[in-house]
Amino acid sequence: MVSDLIRAVQSTSGTVQALVVTRFFNLEGRIHFPKLGKEGRRLSNMLNGTRRFIAMTDVQITHRADGVKDPKIHPFIEINVEAIEFIQPYGEDASPEDGGGSSDSSHFRVS
Repeated sequence: MVSDLIRAVQSTSGTVQALVVTRFFNLEGRIHFPKLGKEGRRLSNMLNGTRRFIAMTDVQITHRADGVKDPKIHPFIEINVEAIEFIQPYGEDASPEDGGGSSDSSHFRVS
């Protein structure tokens, strides 16, 4: 069942590799964007839109309090947008449009 959900998310979305920081966790994995055209794929638009959760796949979770990494790579999680402190896209996927590429614009705050 989980693998069916993962396949459905992957087939209807684009992705970006990113670090997502919440109060208690650092989450590293792939954020999935709906395939709605260029504007719908912008990270800032997704975070400030009407969606309450964002989907991530292949997620490594690190506890911020002690730095301990969960040994399991989680194939799929959804994160409540209100819990996000900031997101930093990285790797080849990051572009200035997505918020990556320069240290001044790589973090998005959600209010």
